[in-house]
Amino acid sequence: MRLMVKQKILLLLCLFCLGVPCSAALAQQGPEQKKIFVLHSYHSGLGWVEDVNDGLYKVLLAKDQQNLELHMEYMDAQRLDDSDNFQLLRAQLTQKYRLMQFAAVIAVDDIAINFLARFHGEIFPGAAILFCGKIGSLPPEKYGVEGFAGVVENVEVNATIAAGLSLYPDTKEVVVINDRSVDGILLEPLLRREEANFPALHFEFLTPSSMDELVDTVKGLSGNTIVLLGNFTRDESGGVFTNKRSSWLIASRCKVPIFSMWDFYLGSGPLGGRMVSGMAQGEMAAKLAMQVVWGELKPGETRTVTTDNYYAFDYNEMRWFDISYGSLPEKSTVTEEPQSVLWKYKKFGWTALGIALALEAMVIVLSVLIYRSKKAEAALEEHRNTLEEVVHLRTLELSSTNRILQNEIEERKKVEAALLDSEEVLHQLSNNLLTVQENERQRISVELHDELGQSLAALKLQLRAIVSGFGKESLEELSEECEEMRSSINVIIENVRRLSRNLSPVLLDDLGIDAALEHLISHFAKLSGMEATIDLVEINHYFGQNSQRMIYRIVQESLNNMSKHADATAFTVQIEKRQNRIFLVVKDNGKGFNVEEIFKSISPEKGMGLTAMAERVRILRGSFDIESEPGHGTAVHVTIPV
Repeated sequence: MRLMVKQKILLLLCLFCLGVPCSAALAQQGPEQKKIFVLHSYHSGLGWVEDVNDGLYKVLLAKDQQNLELHMEYMDAQRLDDSDNFQLLRAQLTQKYRLMQFAAVIAVDDIAINFLARFHGEIFPGAAILFCGKIGSLPPEKYGVEGFAGVVENVEVNATIAAGLSLYPDTKEVVVINDRSVDGILLEPLLRREEANFPALHFEFLTPSSMDELVDTVKGLSGNTIVLLGNFTRDESGGVFTNKRSSWLIASRCKVPIFSMWDFYLGSGPLGGRMVSGMAQGEMAAKLAMQVVWGELKPGETRTVTTDNYYAFDYNEMRWFDISYGSLPEKSTVTEEPQSVLWKYKKFGWTALGIALALEAMVIVLSVLIYRSKKAEAALEEHRNTLEEVVHLRTLELSSTNRILQNEIEERKKVEAALLDSEEVLHQLSNNLLTVQENERQRISVELHDELGQSLAALKLQLRAIVSGFGKESLEELSEECEEMRSSINVIIENVRRLSRNLSPVLLDDLGIDAALEHLISHFAKLSGMEATIDLVEINHYFGQNSQRMIYRIVQESLNNMSKHADATAFTVQIEKRQNRIFLVVKDNGKGFNVEEIFKSISPEKGMGLTAMAERVRILRGSFDIESEPGHGTAVHVTIPV
């Protein structure tokens, strides 16, 4: 009886202990989901933008932040230099997010900050407005915005020039490259005030009208000169350049070292400097957003902070300009630094060293035992007993090892059986592939015979009629017959082009995956009559031609399946990049199906399309998933690493 009471008390204590953390977790998590909005001044894919996003994701998309929902838009101000874009974006954001209540809105870079300063009360009423990437220096309060909380970049021009002088003490001239973009205008006073801080140096400020003019200018630099790269993303002739391409074009012709203040330039030409980190900017802005979510930072509260900069230098440029590690400023970071063989295989080395020490220890122990056995013959009986015990332990170990080996043999048999099954499936797939190939050849043959063959035969008869009509018919009648023959030739040309497009998309080879997918989806929507929603980011530069062709076929097969089976009226194709992965979604509002039942019921002959899609995704080292329910449409999800 007492035992039963003790068991009940123990059970209640266990349930209480299990319940406490669950309740605490629910209280901490909260039922309300908080929404955070991010507005970028520029477009996705830029080094600075992706660095800021990495910092935002690190905080806002952490595993313990399950009740946060992140929304993101890009103003694309670098490529769209139009004052009407503010009003158009204002209308779009107002319409798109009119039903959402955001806890915090983060503006990245000065253009987005200026936009929200004008319209945040109208578009995001009640939200706390935060910012990062605002160009400035210490003290950061000087660059704050009333009613906003955010992060100033603290561009350390002085420290960067000082680092250049420590590496090149004979420097006489500093050539400063800057443009007249929004960032360039904001950066100019920070650059020009350094003339007074370094009176012994001659400063030359370059604001050329074109990239060609700038390249020709820096090509002639030599001697005791260093280059300070501010911002050059737009020239007066309308040319637009990413930061990395701009610095690469300049560095490819420049014979003197280039210094800069942002770490996204590293690897594209500059030697180094006192760097601002985009990731640190995004991470600190995200932490301010979390303070809003936790109630520690109120909407409308003015607060301005900055991030810690660091010295960073490019290893390849150090080698080019013969810069040693010892000449770098203290606590400098070196990027693109190759790892030595010893460092690369240090784990293996430590393992080998441990094994060698263990073996040496065993040798010493055995030597001691042998020596003592010779000196202690009187204790032979005791040693014999000890040996018997050791034999017994070894027998137990061998028995255990034998069981492990038997288990491994069983596992090997299972693997061999699975390999045989896989071989059978591959054999079936090979047969299916040959069948599909023959069917495709037969289809092309039929189309050539029925379409082109008959059209060419008709063209031959028309030509014969025209030849026989010479001298018998009037010039006007012959002209009409020639016009009919020209129309027939145009039909034949269009049929040949259609066959060519079906066999291999020319746009994919000429313009890349972005243009090919746009044409494929638009053409499919036009032919099918479905309403299409297209949201694609540029992925040309992430994949080679073979990978692009596989992605094209995946989307094409998804659209073909939709046309054959879905009975849909609308569909969506979305491609986005998050961190180091490309996410592809093809979704329709059709009749849907039971995924598990379909995959059980289809035969290898009928399921060739889905099998081919999955195989292409596997070749791309990605993941493939289909979501569907009867009456609720179908969504194909593909994730591909880059």
